[in-house]
Parts: sequence; C-alpha cells; structure tokens
Amino acid sequence: MAVSNTKTLLKDMLKEINDAYARGQLDSETQIITLEISNIVEAWKEGYANLLNKHENAVFPDIDNIDWVSGVSTEWHNIHDAIIEARGFVIEYTPTVIVFKESKYTKSIHDVLKSFTVAFIQKQLNNYKLTDAAAEVKNNPSLSFGVAAGLSDVGVIKKGQHRLHKGSTSVGAARLVLSMKWISKTRFFKGFTSSKQAKKLEEVYGDIFATFKTAGTKKKGLMLLVNEDIKIEINAAGANPRGGEPTDWKGKGNIEQHLREALLSWAREAELAGVKGSSSIKDNAKNAVTHNVMSKFKKIAGATVKTTSTSKTRERKNVTVSNKRKSAKTSTKAKAIPVKIKRKTKDTGFSQVKLYAALNAKINATVAKNMELPGLQYQTGRFASGVKITDVSKTTQGFPSIGYTYQLYPYQTFEPGFKQGSIDRDPRKLIDRSIREIAAQMVTGRLYTRRQ
Repeated sequence: MAVSNTKTLLKDMLKEINDAYARGQLDSETQIITLEISNIVEAWKEGYANLLNKHENAVFPDIDNIDWVSGVSTEWHNIHDAIIEARGFVIEYTPTVIVFKESKYTKSIHDVLKSFTVAFIQKQLNNYKLTDAAAEVKNNPSLSFGVAAGLSDVGVIKKGQHRLHKGSTSVGAARLVLSMKWISKTRFFKGFTSSKQAKKLEEVYGDIFATFKTAGTKKKGLMLLVNEDIKIEINAAGANPRGGEPTDWKGKGNIEQHLREALLSWAREAELAGVKGSSSIKDNAKNAVTHNVMSKFKKIAGATVKTTSTSKTRERKNVTVSNKRKSAKTSTKAKAIPVKIKRKTKDTGFSQVKLYAALNAKINATVAKNMELPGLQYQTGRFASGVKITDVSKTTQGFPSIGYTYQLYPYQTFEPGFKQGSIDRDPRKLIDRSIREIAAQMVTGRLYTRRQ
C-alpha cells in the first residue's frame, strides 16, 4: 500500500514540478551566457541539417566547414554589437569568445542570435526563399501561427541553436530542490526529509542544495531562490543529449532515478515498521488518499468531509514519584507527574558569526598562498584580493554553507565550460580549498561552498 501510494504521489509531483516549471524559475534569475565560435559553428550546422531533413528531396548546396567558420567569424563583431543593442551586458569579448550577462532570460537577445544563422543560410541557397510562419500558414491554412512558426524553414533552422544549462544551475538541479520542497509539504511523505535516504541524497547533491533555496507553498506556488548566477552555454542542440550530464533530470544514474529510489526505499522501510506495530505508513496512506478523493468530491458536490484516523493512539507512560511520608489524610499513592523529554538537536559545533569573521580576515592571504601550479599562479595579487566572503549560513542538516564571490572578469574564463576552462585552474577550486583550510580549525564534518 505504501509503495503503491508513493508511486501515485510521485506521478503527481512529476506532473507539477516539470521541466517547464523549473526552467521558468531559472529564467527569472540573472544569466551568464557564453558563446564560443566553435560552438556557434556547430549550432549553425545543426540548423542547416534540420532544413535538409525537412526537404529530403530538395537539392541544396553542400557547405564546407571552412565556410561555416568564416561565416561565424565575419559576423562575430556584429553579434557582439547586437547583444549590447538588445540590452545584454558584455563581460568578455575576444576574437573567439563572448560572455554576456542578462538580469533574466531575454527572448529578444536569443532571437537576434538565431537570426544570424538564418541570414547566413539564406545567402547560401541562391534563389530559394526560406519560409516563415506566415508562408507556412498560407500553404496550410489549418495550422495555427505558433505551430506554423515551428514547422517553417526559419523555425527548424533556429532549433539547431540551444541554451544549455551548465553545472549545479541546470534544470534538473532546480527540479530536485523544488521536488524536495514539494515532498516536505506533502502529508503522506512526512518523515522522509529527515530519513537516512534523504540525507544520502543531500550528500550526493550537496552542491545543488547549497546553490538553491526555496520558498512558498504548494497552494501558492513553490519558488526557487538562487545563490549564484545561472550559467548558460550557447551550442548545438546535439551537444547536450538528454541525460548526458549528471545534473540532468532524466537518464540512467541521474537525478530522477536517485530521488525515486530514495523515496521507494523509505516507503518500504516505513511500511515494514508499520507491520511491526510502530506508527503505520499504511494508515497514513489510506488517510492521504481518502482526503484527496473526498476533497475533490467536496468541490464537486459541496459535501462536508470528515476523515477519521485509523492509527492507534499510543499509551503514554507516566513517571510516578512516590511520597515516602504517609499521612492518614492523604493517599500513599502520589499523582502521576508527566515528564516531558526534550530531544537534543544535532550540534555541528560552529558559530556562524565567528566563522564569518575568521574567513573574512584570512581569505585573501590564504588564497594568495595557495596560488601555485597546476592551478592559478600568484602574479599581481588582483585575483586574491578580489575574493570576498558574502555569508555563512547553515544547511537543513546544520552544516556550514559558505557563500563567496570573486572578480569574474577576467578570471571566470578558467571555469570549466568557459574559453580557457580547466579543472586544475578553476578559480572555484582554489577558493574552496582556501575556505576549507581556514574553517578546519573551527568546523568538523561536512562543509559546503558556493559562488554567488
């Protein structure tokens, strides 16, 4: 019963906290977008391949790789200017890389980027005129304008270029955090968030839980709060196959599978515990299902709904204190005095204030000391002096979560996924190591760091 109901509620959750919902939450946050010439070339090629697939019997020209590279290179400066004109803030601009920032996802900027692909391909087709939405509707009046736009030549070409979320700010990562919030607000899953299965999820995806926070309720809408900028790479759609990244939602060994297995494992153990006489998840399942069904019935019929708990009330054991001094006027039995036992919460043994002060006092000198090969090397001191500790908070399990910033330009280029991306030279790796070195004297156990 418990496992069956877990599967049913999982289905409800997956329907509500879907890709579109999570992507919408991410799109409302600050975005850091990276374009590399090599990736844009592949995106343009994929757009053309889509066009060829649509017109299987048409005779379109073969375009050599050197022509694709030349086409993108020729438009590179125009692409840069178009981003600025569309209100994107350019952080880095080189002959091969453009990095820009937007306060939230701005469709007009990305439409402009895709328009360069369409213009280049149109030039290669001589007298053939690419169809747009209006042309498709004219050819097939039964189509809606939106459907026609996607089926048009222009539409299929644009589909070759995608915004690919990177690292812990992916759509899959956002769905995990939102799903855990949804679970914590669902009566049937009461107890899961403090279970060993949930703790294991937090250990595996610690960086994700440190990156995001949540707010809101199931009724009023769950909201995602992000502690760092969303990282996006413009590339060909085929560069990020479904399930290809560990932070993707779908795929073998990816987030959804881990979450599903954790919930089902918890349900089986709780069901077994219920059979042995402890608080039964079967009863909770019956009540949850009854409540959901009757609530829907109430909305339809206007009926009054009453639910009755089937779980047994536990007998409370009282601690009695006997009175040794007997009196003829009083009973030799003293009244039972209930004793409340206060459970101790886990103490992870650190002061947020003291840790914040220590990190702020030592971080610049420690980063400078740790700048050596194969990582970033100390030269001018500009990078080390630009590292700032923004906050020290606690995770839901009581472990320290430390936020920091550093001077993104020009050093973010060394983060994996950017132009000079390198695991060894990743600035975050250097800062994380330095933070842990300082915190080691004050913190025991796990510790999370997050770039703001």
